[in-house]
Amino acid sequence: MKEEKVKKVRKKRNVKKLKMSDIKHGEGAHVGHLLNHIKAKEVELTFLCVMICLIVIVTGLYFTFTAVQKPKKYNTMEVGNFSVTFNEVDENLGNVIDLTPLQPMSDFEGEKTKTYQVKIENTVNKKQTFQIKLMRDVAMVHEDGCNKKQLPYQYLHYKIGDGEVQMVDFSKRSPILYTDSLAAHEKRTIKVRIWVVDTLPKEYLNYHYHGKLSVKSVETVE
Repeated sequence: MKEEKVKKVRKKRNVKKLKMSDIKHGEGAHVGHLLNHIKAKEVELTFLCVMICLIVIVTGLYFTFTAVQKPKKYNTMEVGNFSVTFNEVDENLGNVIDLTPLQPMSDFEGEKTKTYQVKIENTVNKKQTFQIKLMRDVAMVHEDGCNKKQLPYQYLHYKIGDGEVQMVDFSKRSPILYTDSLAAHEKRTIKVRIWVVDTLPKEYLNYHYHGKLSVKSVETVE
């Protein structure tokens, strides 16, 4: 019995008592681990939010850029049953004819000038007639303040495609340059050249000419 009592006493002595410092240390380690875990989650959430914002911004910019790049947004229009597309000439659309400053030239030279191209498509299932007219660019005339210095039509010559050189009809306020018809769903590109004649009187040399090509749908009589 004495030996058993001695063994129990020795066993109790060998048992390590749990100190307050041990308890505090354990709790601190647990709290620190928890804080690190929360911080890691915050970093992940922040990164995820930044990525989502970047994706939204890039997607928005892409669609905006794509919309701006589409020519149909600014140089194609519907005229009656026609779809009309103007090409680009220098910094303007192909329907803007700005001959300022005036550069008189012979017909031989005029036939080599840049072309204003008009693509016309008949969008319906029947024959349609159209006209290409020359009109004043009122907005540009107003901007330049040159209303009283617009070159008279009689000093303008023009050519449609490979046709003959013609003089603009100065008796009309908006002279017709070309009239034709398109079959159902037919497409055609009309090339127009226009220039100032070399017989221009000197008193008109400081005049301006600001014009536009306009397509008009004409009722077709079957």
